[in-house]
Amino acid sequence: MTAHHRIKTALALAATLGVLPAAAASARPALDRPAGGYGSSPLPTVEVVRTTHNSGFDWGDAGIGAAGGVGLSVLALGCGLGITGRRDRRPRRSVAAAS
Repeated sequence: MTAHHRIKTALALAATLGVLPAAAASARPALDRPAGGYGSSPLPTVEVVRTTHNSGFDWGDAGIGAAGGVGLSVLALGCGLGITGRRDRRPRRSVAAAS
């Protein structure tokens, strides 16, 4: 295994492991609120929002989802090619064998 290949593998592993703590940190519950409603915080106000029911297909959301899927696929393909490395598959001839 060459040093260049080891560096690529280490960078890919570090990038993958760097994403995991960010996802776990977003799932942490809020512990700074008083339990049972005690404390000096005022009661929350209620805001009524009226919406209309739209059962049509939203092309904007579909485009965002498709672009995200294509982007993730390209990223996965690039990482896969970077990790495996593109090597020349032809056998190399030495100078002594060619003479």
